[in-house]
Amino acid sequence: MKIDIILPYKEIFSEQSASAVSLTVKNSIEFSKYKKYISIYGQHTDNPFYKGQFVGIKTNKIFHFGNNLSIIKNYLKLFKLKKNKDLLIEIHNRPYLFNYLVNYLNEIPIVLYYHNDPTTMKGSKSIKERQKILKNAAGIIFVSEYIKKQFFKGIKLKSSKVYVLPNGIKRDLKKIPKKTNKVMFVGRLVKEKGAHIFVNAIKNLIHDHKKWNFCIVGASKAGQKNLKTNYEKDLIKSFLKYGERAKYFGFLSNTNVKSMMNSSSILVVPSIWDDPFPLSALEGLASAQAVIASSRGGLPEMLKHSGILIKNINVKTLESKLKELINNKKKLKHYQKKAWKNFKYDQKNISKKQDLIRKEIFSNFINK
Repeated sequence: MKIDIILPYKEIFSEQSASAVSLTVKNSIEFSKYKKYISIYGQHTDNPFYKGQFVGIKTNKIFHFGNNLSIIKNYLKLFKLKKNKDLLIEIHNRPYLFNYLVNYLNEIPIVLYYHNDPTTMKGSKSIKERQKILKNAAGIIFVSEYIKKQFFKGIKLKSSKVYVLPNGIKRDLKKIPKKTNKVMFVGRLVKEKGAHIFVNAIKNLIHDHKKWNFCIVGASKAGQKNLKTNYEKDLIKSFLKYGERAKYFGFLSNTNVKSMMNSSSILVVPSIWDDPFPLSALEGLASAQAVIASSRGGLPEMLKHSGILIKNINVKTLESKLKELINNKKKLKHYQKKAWKNFKYDQKNISKKQDLIRKEIFSNFINK
C-alpha cells in the first residue's frame, strides 16, 4: 500500500519550523512499516523532513482562491501523472479540503485526520457537514476521545469508520534523566495556551525560591524569530522583569526543546481552551517531568494517571500547585516517577496501531 499525506498550508515540514501537526506526521512515519511508500505534500520548504519523500508545493493563493486549495489543486495535477494503484490518501486537519478532494477522487480511499475540534473547523462546523464527511470518508481519525466526542455532537449514528489515535513521540531515554531546579512553559504564545497565567503565577515563587529557574519556550507562530503580537510582547516584557532566573528562549526546534525538557523538573500546561492532545504535555511525560495542566480538552485522557490536573485553572490555583511541588521534594519526585512509569505514548506502538488502522480502512474500502 502507498500513502499520500496532505498537510495544511500553514505547516512547515522542517526541523526549524515544524509545529504540532508536522511533528506528529514526522514522528509517525519513522516507525511505520509503510515508511518507504509514504509521500508527503505541503508548502514548499528548503530543508524538509524526509527530503526524498516530501513534495513541496509553491502555491498560488490568488489563482487557486487560497493557499490550501492551491495545495489540493496542485496535488490533483500530480495525481494524474503517477500510478495510483493500492493508494491511501490522508488529509490532516482540513475538512473542507477533504470535501473538495473526495468529489474528484471517490474511487480512492481518503482518510481525514482531526487534530482540533471539528465543530470549529471550516467544512465540518454543522451537523449536516459532519454527517456528509462520515458518509464519504474511508476513515476518520481523531487525536483524542474528546475530539471524537465533539465530532459526534448532535449525531446519533454509530460508525465503524472512526478511530482514536493519540499523538506519540519517540522516547530515547533509558532512565529518568538528572533533574535541575527548572520549571518550563512550552508552547505557542497565544492567550488560549495560558502563558499569562504561568507568568503571573510565578511572580511570588521566583522571589521566594532563589535556587529555581523559570523558562518560557515558544512564540505565537512556529518558526517565528521575533515577537510580533502585542500579547507576546507584553507577556515576555513582564516575564523578563522578574530578573535573570526568568529565561525566555524564543521558538526552538523540537530537538532542542526535548533536550531542555530532559533536565527540567516541572512542566506547566495552563491551557484555557480545550487543548486536543498537546505534544508539549506528551514530551513532558516522556522526559519524566511533573506535569501540571488544566483539566480541559484531551488533557485529562493523557494525564489522568500521570500528572496533576487543575479544574478552572487560574493564577492562584497554579501558584499553589507549583509551590506544593517546589517545597516538597518527595512529592515532586513522586510525580516525576509517575510520569515516567505511566508513559504509554511511545511512537513505535502508536505507529504500529496506525498501520493496523490503515490496513483495515483500505481493506474495508476495496471490499465494500
